[in-house]
Amino acid sequence: MKRKLLAIGTAILALGMLLCACTKDGGIGIPAPKPVDEVIPDDDDDSGEGGGGEDSGTLCTDVGQKPMIVAYYTENSKALPDPTLLTHINYAHGRFGNPSTGDGGIVISDTGLMQKVIALKDKNPKLKVLLMIGGWGMRADGFSMMARDAAKRTAFCEAVKAHLDNYGLDGVDIDWEYPTYSAEGTGASAYDTQNFNLLLKELRETIGTSKIISFASSSSAKYVDWPTAIQYIDYVNVMTYDMGAAPNGHNSPLYRSAKFNQRSCDESIDLHAKAGIPLNRMNLGIPFYGKSEKNPSADRKVYDYEVNYNEMDNILNKNWYAKRSLDVTGKNNRAWDDVAKVPFLTNNLGYNLLSYDDPESVGYKGAYVLEKKLLGAMFWEYRHDDDKQSLLRSLVRSVYGKESVME
Repeated sequence: MKRKLLAIGTAILALGMLLCACTKDGGIGIPAPKPVDEVIPDDDDDSGEGGGGEDSGTLCTDVGQKPMIVAYYTENSKALPDPTLLTHINYAHGRFGNPSTGDGGIVISDTGLMQKVIALKDKNPKLKVLLMIGGWGMRADGFSMMARDAAKRTAFCEAVKAHLDNYGLDGVDIDWEYPTYSAEGTGASAYDTQNFNLLLKELRETIGTSKIISFASSSSAKYVDWPTAIQYIDYVNVMTYDMGAAPNGHNSPLYRSAKFNQRSCDESIDLHAKAGIPLNRMNLGIPFYGKSEKNPSADRKVYDYEVNYNEMDNILNKNWYAKRSLDVTGKNNRAWDDVAKVPFLTNNLGYNLLSYDDPESVGYKGAYVLEKKLLGAMFWEYRHDDDKQSLLRSLVRSVYGKESVME
């Protein structure tokens, strides 16, 4: 009798497991992580690294042209991007209707401008346009509150699908910066990493495999359970910038040099690879802006904390920093770190005043993309380049070996 009962119990358990494996669209049978919908106090512990994993391919049936040249393009832009220089555009920003509670739908800034960007496909039929949701600090508020609640997760996924379908977008770029981390007072939970897995699974089930899911990752590779998350994410935009600032660091050094003790792009890519992300599913991040000292004393302040590349011509060639109406003669000497492969500005005493990228350093980064066989490169953001698009053109030349991504 005990054997019969055991056999019956085993059969029931097997049937239950089979039913649980079913998904909404019937085509994605990836087991879900254990649900965690509990709300707990904020926890800023830097945990969340995974390990191992092999490339099983993307779920999206068409992630677009490779190597990728991905632009982040915001509602603050004036000129439309040049579609002959880009394979993908992440249009920003989409944000929560109610950031403090994580519901209220997804609100897109300037849908008229976004539709003009989507219409650029007429000039480049291979161009992919994604909706970027989130951002740094308060711009990402709402993710933690949404991800910990089953009903809000479903509402979020359905809102994303509605936007993708209504506007003809090719996918969504999730910029939750970062699960378990409370930036600028945003909500966070120690369970964010697990809840993020639940969100990704449901998002994939909701939008299917015809749409792209990408994610903007910290250069540290922390905060995400990568072996699970990569089952739903098609590729990762690694934010290999904001890793340092003058006077004691570089914003985005390609390699670590003895000059500064800080993370490099190469180390960041290696951290992601070790965490379980295949190299051919990573885009290297390139900043179209530089970093000065964040809170210098009044007598040391020259440049603002962030300086866009489109300000550099005046600084370098006209000795003029327009944002502060300041003569920077003797404080705008270009130096080059030949190990880190990035430039920086110094005063006449060699003191580092501004770390930035220029066409030369961007060219090295493009070559690195090919050498490491990465998926491609992405950059923040399009409007920060100069009128000649010097940085973007350097990136295209180094990756594609010509003046355009068009075939």
